[in-house]
Amino acid sequence: EGGSSYKWSHDQVQQAAYGLIPLQRREKFHLLIGSRLLLSTPPSEMEVVIFHIADNINRGAKLLDNFEHKYEVAELNLRAGEKMLQQQSFHSAVKYLLSGIALLEDDSWRTKYSLSLRLYDAAAEALCVVGDYPTLTALAEKPLHYARCFGDKLITYSNLVRAL
Repeated sequence: EGGSSYKWSHDQVQQAAYGLIPLQRREKFHLLIGSRLLLSTPPSEMEVVIFHIADNINRGAKLLDNFEHKYEVAELNLRAGEKMLQQQSFHSAVKYLLSGIALLEDDSWRTKYSLSLRLYDAAAEALCVVGDYPTLTALAEKPLHYARCFGDKLITYSNLVRAL
């Protein structure tokens, strides 16, 4: 705590220091960095560092074993993906949104319906814009199957029609 901060004087110094971390420990290292940033960042500053936090946590996401932590990171990826959509950075949006979807558990459509629907809808939108129709088509199966009403399927249907 004392307000100390560190900044690398040169990219090569940063790369050299990173190279000292054993390969098998890098995922854990990134997960730790991202988790600490997530816990220590005030909500008012979250929008400034959300991508840095999500990128670090995503690099270690396969080490997450608690489903509540996975959902928290999925929500973080949704926020990052939606922000990228607003900035019209669609390839980056796809990356965050698919990372969020990958963290959803099999029963997420029952336990975290809103999160699941929002992730799939945003990902479908981004995939349509970037023209990744095979991924869009494969992704569309879940919301078309699990969405509770026709209105919740509309974005998926709309993007599938646009992909024709």
